[in-house]
Amino acid sequence: MLGRNLVVGVTIDLPVRRLRALLPLLLVALGLAHCGPPARDGAAPQRRVLVIGIDGMDPQLLRRYMDAGDLPHLSRLARTGGWKPLATSMPPQSPVAWSNVIAGGGPGSHEIYDFIHRDPHPAEPALSIRPYLSTATTEPPAVTRQVGMGDWRLDLASPTTTLRRQGPTFWSHLVEAGIETTIYRMPANYPVLDVPGARGHRCFQCLSGMGTPDLLGNYGTFTVYTPDAPIQGQTVPGGRFEFFWTEDHRGNGKITGPPNPYRKDGAELTVPFTAVRDPQRDLVRIEVADDLVLLQEGEWSKWIQLRFKTGLRDVPAMVRFFVRQVHPDLELFMTPINIDPTDPVEPISVPTEFARRIAEATGLYDTIGIPQHAPEVQRGGLDASQWLEKTRMILDQRIRQFDHALGGFEAGCLFFYFGAVDLVSHIYWRDQDPDHPAHDPEAARQFGDVIADTYRRMDGVVGKALDAMRAEDVLIVLSDHGFTSFRRQFNLNTWLKDEGYLSLKNPSLASNKVFANYDWTETRAYGVGLNGLYLNLAGRERDGIVSPAERDALKQQITEKLLAVRDTDGAQVIARVYDVAAFYPGADAAIAPDLLIGYARHYRASWATLLGDTSKHVLEDNFDRWSGDHCIAAHLVPGVLLANRPITADAPALVDIGPTILELFGRGASADMKGKSVLGE
Repeated sequence: MLGRNLVVGVTIDLPVRRLRALLPLLLVALGLAHCGPPARDGAAPQRRVLVIGIDGMDPQLLRRYMDAGDLPHLSRLARTGGWKPLATSMPPQSPVAWSNVIAGGGPGSHEIYDFIHRDPHPAEPALSIRPYLSTATTEPPAVTRQVGMGDWRLDLASPTTTLRRQGPTFWSHLVEAGIETTIYRMPANYPVLDVPGARGHRCFQCLSGMGTPDLLGNYGTFTVYTPDAPIQGQTVPGGRFEFFWTEDHRGNGKITGPPNPYRKDGAELTVPFTAVRDPQRDLVRIEVADDLVLLQEGEWSKWIQLRFKTGLRDVPAMVRFFVRQVHPDLELFMTPINIDPTDPVEPISVPTEFARRIAEATGLYDTIGIPQHAPEVQRGGLDASQWLEKTRMILDQRIRQFDHALGGFEAGCLFFYFGAVDLVSHIYWRDQDPDHPAHDPEAARQFGDVIADTYRRMDGVVGKALDAMRAEDVLIVLSDHGFTSFRRQFNLNTWLKDEGYLSLKNPSLASNKVFANYDWTETRAYGVGLNGLYLNLAGRERDGIVSPAERDALKQQITEKLLAVRDTDGAQVIARVYDVAAFYPGADAAIAPDLLIGYARHYRASWATLLGDTSKHVLEDNFDRWSGDHCIAAHLVPGVLLANRPITADAPALVDIGPTILELFGRGASADMKGKSVLGE
């Protein structure tokens, strides 16, 4: 990756690379490019297992909408086989939950515990603790080798991005058995890895999902071009506001990409663009690269493919523009810079050409892991109506891809992920919750049905799937977790400070990001991520002070105090606290939190907690657009499981999905999986 944070190394071995490129052709020539045994004339068609993952579908809302007659196809599926709540992971965060599905086991198996992990002993001497995104990390080469000439350099060894999810994958067992398997956007699966032993280039096809970065190496960085920005620009979480001025109705801007990897000064790559507005009408012409688009105010552009010039090789990418305003001041919004699926610079699919084939069949598409980028609406890049339009465009594209995948689904296993329900539930929950502190009746009239409408869109997808099923086929619809209102936020680190477990060097500082203000000689516990609490353990943390002999007693003491926390109205804030060593036997103590905080319904960790900030108050109202959530105690937010076969388990769980898929193909759960099959015939 050319971005600031994530870089995927490329090993240059031309003969091997050429051989790999020719391998699919050789397999076709030899008649080996297929999975499983050859079909027999007149033989019964092979069983197909279609799994639709709907992130964030909630059992209470599902029941409400089905009872109201709004979801006829999901109701039909429930009558055909059945439906039940599906026990989620703890914590019920998407990277953790979907890893449970992938591995057939919990975090003790796959070692993903949160969106954010921490390095307790970072290589940087100035850091005591380094937070990082949990599912993938980038490491510099062990030995740095470089050839330089003037202002230019050529690195002979590159940083490498590594998938940090551990344990088995259900699809590897399928592919090794010769069962065709296609995976669309499974979260916690970037970079995509091939399956050893795959019998042909179409036996395993996989497109990466949540966790896939933009070209800058981030989860997403939007840009707003406006004359209201400071001349030097302004960075906000998840985006940037760039100063953009028009003279004689013409403005010149630039698309800022990653640093140039071939320049010693690391100068940022840029692509210039020009915007010319009509003097009278709300119309603007944007010229970028070799493209020209004509847009009205409030209109989205098509995907614009562009190339960053490094001086050695071009870096393909793509963006979309949205016209926020034409008069009196021209303002443009630009999406995060996406990896171009027709010419990907990163491993977003297996085989590499799979991403391109999807684009050729269905059109260009977002490749960033979470294209419904919430900071766009949280930080003022788009308003709630504009962001909703973008979200619906993305869902339209996903449904086109689903139609394409379903149309070519002849045998084996197809998994297809949809993220729309989750994202609209996060952003528009307050519009259907009169008790939310940020509920606004006028906004509720405009957005109060957004979540229900998105459930209805998913119902249409399920209807297409049901119509395509043959008698021997199996359809599974599941979600990773449910949802609830996020009304109040709890700052874990502020609470730890007030209780004497955490100490600051300078308590008067307003912000203590990345633990820069922590006095580690007096700190016994700290919070990172949405649900994790860590002890400052001697021998593990660089500046640890808690001895192993003190550990269990300290965990018990903190647990009892957390469970006793009450809000001003007497409501319990934290429903459960999980001791990870007991809850997940075998968990890697160097990675895992010591305690997992299971918040009560309507409460969640504050935004400041995620990266170690403290705030003035322990408890505060949540006025953010991000108003629905699920990162609480797992028993409060189960997902859903529906199938066209009987659900035989009383309490199915996410860890059962992988073993169930294997059992449907006669494989049985592997020894390294914890779950069991939960469907009958």
